[in-house]
Amino acid sequence: MDQRKPPLGVIKGGGGSSPWRSAKYGVDLPMPPPTIKVDDEWRRIYIWLCDQLIGSKRDITAAAMQLTLLVECIRAWVADRALCESEGRYAISENGNRYELPHSYNERKNAEQLKRDLPEACMTVMSQVEARLKESKIGEGGQDDLFGELVAHGQSRPSAA
Repeated sequence: MDQRKPPLGVIKGGGGSSPWRSAKYGVDLPMPPPTIKVDDEWRRIYIWLCDQLIGSKRDITAAAMQLTLLVECIRAWVADRALCESEGRYAISENGNRYELPHSYNERKNAEQLKRDLPEACMTVMSQVEARLKESKIGEGGQDDLFGELVAHGQSRPSAA
């Protein structure tokens, strides 16, 4: 076996580091899954969603997948909405019957999906109220954590670190 050391280098975004930071709050943002193709618009929406959650004092450390799904849904909805505005929602068939165009159907379905997903991501007024109410019942102002006591116990032991 060869005893030479392998060439090691730093991979951007690898090793748990986060090259994305919130300019507004100066906080590291969770990285989206590596298979997602990110362009400037995608990144702008993702950072905006993160800033909204940080601004309302939500913990986003484990929210990358949910935020990724929200960004994809928002982008699809915006694209279909633009088509609805430029080409209309309905067309008339050769027989003179009116029918809904595919982008109109997709826009409506994406809007319904957003109505379901935004409250789950704590991005609506009522979901914010419910989260704050839940936090006040917990009494510590943090998230309801199943392993909070176990983590606190491990952190209280310097030899465990």
